[in-house]
Parts: sequence; structure tokens; C-alpha cells
Amino acid sequence: MRGLLAFFACAIAFAAASAQADDDLPARVGRIANVQGTLYHSPDDNAGEWSQIGQNYPVAQGDNLWVDRDGHAEVDYGGGQFRLAGDTNIHVSRLDERQLALFIASGRVIVRIRMLEAEDSVRVDTPITQVALTRPGLYRIDVDPDTGQTTLIVREGEADVATATVTAQVLPGQVAVLTGPGNVTADIRNGGGVDGFDTWSAARDRVYEQPRENAYVSREMVGQADLDSYGAWQTYSDYGAVWFPTVDSQWAPYRFGYWTWLPGWGYTWVDNAPWGYAPFHYGRWAYISGRWGWCPGAFVARPLWAPALVAWYGGGGGIHAGSYRGAVYGWVPLGWREPFVPWWQGCTSRCYARYNRPYAVDVAERPAGQPAHFANWRAPGGVTAVPAATLAGGRPVAINRMPVATNTAFAPTLSTTPPAVPPAPVRPGTLRPGSGAPMPAPGYAARLPVPSGSSAGRTATLPVAPSRGSALPPAGYAGRAPIRIDDGRDVLPPASARTNPPAPNVGSTTIRPIPVPRERSAVPVPPGLVERPRVAPLPAPSIERPARSVPNAPSAPVVPAERSLRPAPMRAPAALPAPVYLPPPFMPALPRVVPAQVPAPAAVALPPAVAPGERGPVRVAPVAPKPAERPN
Repeated sequence: MRGLLAFFACAIAFAAASAQADDDLPARVGRIANVQGTLYHSPDDNAGEWSQIGQNYPVAQGDNLWVDRDGHAEVDYGGGQFRLAGDTNIHVSRLDERQLALFIASGRVIVRIRMLEAEDSVRVDTPITQVALTRPGLYRIDVDPDTGQTTLIVREGEADVATATVTAQVLPGQVAVLTGPGNVTADIRNGGGVDGFDTWSAARDRVYEQPRENAYVSREMVGQADLDSYGAWQTYSDYGAVWFPTVDSQWAPYRFGYWTWLPGWGYTWVDNAPWGYAPFHYGRWAYISGRWGWCPGAFVARPLWAPALVAWYGGGGGIHAGSYRGAVYGWVPLGWREPFVPWWQGCTSRCYARYNRPYAVDVAERPAGQPAHFANWRAPGGVTAVPAATLAGGRPVAINRMPVATNTAFAPTLSTTPPAVPPAPVRPGTLRPGSGAPMPAPGYAARLPVPSGSSAGRTATLPVAPSRGSALPPAGYAGRAPIRIDDGRDVLPPASARTNPPAPNVGSTTIRPIPVPRERSAVPVPPGLVERPRVAPLPAPSIERPARSVPNAPSAPVVPAERSLRPAPMRAPAALPAPVYLPPPFMPALPRVVPAQVPAPAAVALPPAVAPGERGPVRVAPVAPKPAERPN
């Protein structure tokens, strides 16, 4: 026990050092892109309290998601999507510009990877194993809630699964069934059927793979797939490409939705429109020719996500809202060339430039003081204001909106930071474990038995991961410190760093180590390739393949530098965050292996049978042809 406590103390110090090394918040935050049924969310700073969420709700690292009964839910994270079936409980362990790590406590999850560059990694942990998805493709992972048995189906792509002794490679058309805990074993076979969950997933794939009418924004911008269906594009000399939503004349941006609190970023906008994600977390809004248009700015392959691109008013009695005497807070969409100033600590100059350079903002120097005005203040519907209780409680904005005077004599209090009003501690309709809701996914790791003296089925993952920035909640907010499962450093090491033990047998398939590491493909999945339901088992793939060649690739694969396992010297933390959930399993670094293919014996021609006492066939030597006679 003393050694275990020492390990956790070192792990927490290591995580704190890593958090200080990362100055910027993650550049990606996912989105609930589709919900069928009931979906619940439990944040990392208040794990155990489930509240119902819907489309466009932000999903960040540390969040817990649970789909009730027969529902379905999809999360778009920019590089692809992951989809949850009914009775599925997962933890988003890591989500940033380069990494996606999920811990599946129970249920069924389909992961579609569309973009995977050489520096990117996608990993799925379960209570008994770790799965590294190494290529763009389509993967399904099923986890039994009682035993932790994990079933991986690779429909497209390639994956590595960790067992007690080796790391096995699973190829397209193969199914790997892993059982444990303790000495985890894998049975790798060909096949894999489909069900209604796969059919629904294939229909969602067609949404992202349909041809686009434009290429003004990157396919890695979260929410871009809905723009063509709900609006039209036009080009202007001042703004470049502008998207105009199909809305009525009373519509205004940042009005038909609500505010939620996202640890690290603060107040984050959640819009009600089905297309309402990308235009409210990227770009700027402009009032052009009597209607609102969204300006995505210059093309950026991986744009930087923001909680809301607005300027704030009020907080000190600066908003006139009729006879209302309580605190009123308002906001206005940022216009073209107006800078977005992140209010959280830790946004470096590089971070500030990424937020503003695509929108014609001079990023040479940050503004020192508050701006004198904002362009959209006097645009029709530009400013929206609500009572403080509406902002903090996540209530709908449109029906609780306050009238605001926008005449020229009115000079409101301007600010680039949100109001210092704490969010409501508990939202209405919150469920807790034991009242029909499961425990959050991190707690499932403690339920599975582990044989004494066995390290398999348990992980050395850090119990506390880097926080999302050093920004503090507003004064009076009593939220706990973020609790996460890992810090993203738990990825399977490169094949060149693994040992090569003798090849064991896994199930009915013989596997052998591969000493040469493969390079990941950076080629995205081409549009139009939709996974169709298949009933018959897939044919066995060819194992022995020629080496892949990558244009302009280096002569040797680039192996990332090994991270030091020795934590940096630091002062001991004042207090440990509580509670600390047991982490998901970690499997040791092991060699990559693939099923061996035994060549069929060559056919041998046998002479005809000869009965006893009989002579065999007489072999006659061939007669050489005579040379042609020459004419006399």
C-alpha cells in the first residue's frame, strides 16, 4: 500500500508538471452532432451528477457521456466521429488537436477516423485492454459491463490490441475478442456481422461524405457538414466568403440557445439550430445588406475553437433594461477585424494570433484596454441581454431576453471578459448513481477482480491529467478541480522500441512479431466511400503485403522521443483532488504481431499406379526433328 501511495504521489506531480508545460488550452472541443433518445453528461469537475444534453452541446476532455437504453448519439471531434449505442458509458480521457483517447466502461462504440496525420494518435481503453487505432477507417468496440470482455471489429483501417504477452495487429475484416482480466487473451478471426447500430452509423457517414458546394472551410472544422443544407454562400471583397443562414427576419446570432459552463474556458454558447455549432465557435458575424452573415475568414486546416466569439456588456449596472432592478448581462457578436481576447490565463501570443489572424486582425500587439465600441452594437438584433439567473442557470435566452436601449446617448460598460457570476451548482433534472443512473466510466475500473500478484488488467495511467488552462472560475464558484483519467502519454510505443518474444498462439490464429514499424497514413478517407451493411463474412485478407511507399517520406520512420518516466522535481501539492477514480487499464509495451500465413504446399505430379507383375508405362525419348533440307 505504501508503494501504491508513492506511485500516485509521483504521478500527480508528473501531471502537474505536464500541466505547467502546456500553456494553451486544447485547440479542439467536440460537439454532440446527433442524438436519438436520451443522452446524459457528467463534467470532469462534478463527476457523478448526470444532466441531460442535446445537439450542439460541447464535449471536451474529461467529460463523461451515457446513452440511456435504446438511444444513439454521435460526437464530431474534427478528425472524425465516435458514436454511442444505447446503455453505453464512456469517458473522454483526451481530446485535443493531436490526440483522442476514450475509455469505454460498457456498451458499444463506433469510431470513424477521417484524418490521421503522422503526429496524431487515437486510442480506446477498456477495463481489460488498450486498442490503438493506427489508420483512418471504421472501427467498432463492444465492452461487456460485467466481465469487461472487449470485441473489436475492424471494418476499415488497422488496429493494435494489447494482450498479456504481445500486441497483436487486427486487419480489415477481422474480429478480435479479448477476455480477462488478469492474463488477457485474444482470439482473432475473420468476419463480423452488422446490426441496427451499424446501419445508423452508415447513414451518419453519408452526411459527412456528401459532396460540398464549396471549400471555404476545412473539413476538420467541427460542425461544417451542416452548413450547405441550411444556408448559402456569397463572396465579398471585404470579407471573403460569407455564409447566410436560412432564417426569419427576427433571427439574430447568439440569441436562440443558452449558456453553459465549461471548466477552463468558462461560459460557452449552445445554439438551438441544427447547424448552430461552427458559426458560433469559429469566425465572425457581420450585418450585410439587411441580413446576418457568418464570415469564416481565411482557410485554416485545423481552426482554433472558442467558447463564444462575443463581447460582453454589463456587470456594473451599465445596461438599461426598462424597470428591471436586478443584475443584467448582455453580449454582442464580434464583427470583422475585431479581436477576440481570451479571458483565461495561459493563452500565449501564438494562441492569440490563431484566434485573430484569419479575420484580418492586426495581431502584432494585443489591445491594452477595453475597446470603445463594437461594430454590431447598433445592428438590428445585435445586442442581447438577460438577467443573471438566466445566464448562470443555463436557461433559454430568447424567452428570458430583456429589452435594451441602443440609442446614441447610451454608453454601456464594455468588456472583453464574461461577467463574474458563478454558474448554478446543479442543473434541474440531475441524476445521481443509484437513482437510475450508472456511476461515471472511471469508476468501472475498480469493479473488475484482479488476480493477486498480477499486473495485467491494470494501468500506470496518471489519475490526474493536465487541467484545461489555469483560468479560475468566477468568484464564489465552488467547483472542484478537474479530475481526469490520463494525460495522453499512455500511447503504445513505436514498434522499434518493443521487444520480440517468441510468437505465441492466440485463439486459432498464429501470430508473429514485426520488427519494422509502419508509418501512419496521412491520406483522408475519400468522399463517397460509405460503409454498406454486409451480412456475409468478409473474405480473409492477404497478410503478406509489399512495403508501402510514402511520397517524400524519410529514409527511416521517425520515432518520437521517449518521454522520461522520472517526474520533474516540484513542490508537493497542498491537497489532492478528491475523489480520485481508479484509472483504466494499461498494458505494457509489447511487440507488434500479425497473424501468420502458412503457404499451401506445392502440388506434386505423381506417376500412375502400376499393379504387381505389370510393366509400367514405357517412356520413349523424344526424337529430335530433322533439319530442313536445303534445296538443290
